[in-house]
Amino acid sequence: MKETQTVAVLGAGIVGVSSAYLLSQAGYRVTLVEAGEGPALATSFANGGQLSYAYTDAMASWALLRKMPGILLGRDPAFKIRLSTDPDFLRWGLRFLANARASRETRNTRDILRLALHSQAVMGEVASSVQPVFDHRSSGKLHLYDSAEALEAAGARVREKIQWGAQQALLDREACLALDPRVSQIQGAFAGGVHSPGDEVGDAHAFARSLLATMRRNGEIEERYCCRVARLRTRGGTITGLDTNQGVITADRYVLAAGPESVSLARGIGLKLPIYPVKGYSITVPVTDKTPDLCITDVAHKMVLARMGDRLRIAGCADIVGYDRTQDPARLDHLLSVCRSRFPDAGDYDRVLDRWCGFRPVTPSSRPIIGQAGADNLFLNVGHGMLGWTLAMGAGSVLVSQMRGDSGAIGDRGFRPCDHGVR
Repeated sequence: MKETQTVAVLGAGIVGVSSAYLLSQAGYRVTLVEAGEGPALATSFANGGQLSYAYTDAMASWALLRKMPGILLGRDPAFKIRLSTDPDFLRWGLRFLANARASRETRNTRDILRLALHSQAVMGEVASSVQPVFDHRSSGKLHLYDSAEALEAAGARVREKIQWGAQQALLDREACLALDPRVSQIQGAFAGGVHSPGDEVGDAHAFARSLLATMRRNGEIEERYCCRVARLRTRGGTITGLDTNQGVITADRYVLAAGPESVSLARGIGLKLPIYPVKGYSITVPVTDKTPDLCITDVAHKMVLARMGDRLRIAGCADIVGYDRTQDPARLDHLLSVCRSRFPDAGDYDRVLDRWCGFRPVTPSSRPIIGQAGADNLFLNVGHGMLGWTLAMGAGSVLVSQMRGDSGAIGDRGFRPCDHGVR
């Protein structure tokens, strides 16, 4: 590769910025193209904050299918599905259902775990050199289960993940409380949990800004904000430029990492991406002296809690409602109400610092799509779903290896466009 080879990265969320950083470290000159006013202001702005390296379970599963009648009838407040005749929704939905088969769910979860553990290794190499800090720490994570039956059922997957290289342990109630006594404030049923000691926490928005600050100091990045891409120019199977409201942008290679917006851009060159948006919500409040240090996932209520410095991030909900970006106050009220009732002293709930919602770009298998497709100089890094923050550094590393033409540390099996039926 020539040192002067240029790459335009479309999308400045955590995946796009991580890709840009690792590409610049590999010797590419990078132009970052973002429709918003700055980096990581959409899906990456106020996500759950958890770097869930050991919890990589695919969304499509038999367990979820069993709950589907209740979800469709509105009986599960953590989920909302708006049925639609939109062909994209129908195609995605049918493929999602196919991936709920036990064999596929196991394959998908294992592939994502492989990428997540690699992402953790890359993050370990990068984080120590990033300034300013982004409230990053090795917190560990505790998945809490209401019943002994649910905890026992989780044990089978824990044993599989340990064989696949993850660090996890099945704990009873007393062992969970010994890890962090502040968990004892929990109200309602609580039988035990799954502890992932290697999981971490950090502010994705702050991390993206820190990576860009590092690249700016080294003169390694050109940033284009409020830059809306109308279409990808093509000629003879090659991308020749980006038509934008700021003129034509050209590069030797292009990386599409624009989250759900990638779907429409790819469609413009005849490329169909199996991605559908799943909306999530978060609330941020000040911490108290009783905020758990451990990251918490309340499994029954589909809610996560993560302490980031002096803030507590509460996140949850999975709304499949198309591209409706409206922030629903009832969903935010639900999150706040559940957290207040389950963990009454964990946060200063009367002082809400931020309310957020954003789209997670989900593939039917929950595995991201990474690799060349649609044109000989176009690469995809899309479809990371609920785990964009967790997978960003690992996915960027795989992308760089592909662009260099080597197999990289973990290979790319399971993530290639052809593995998703994308050509």
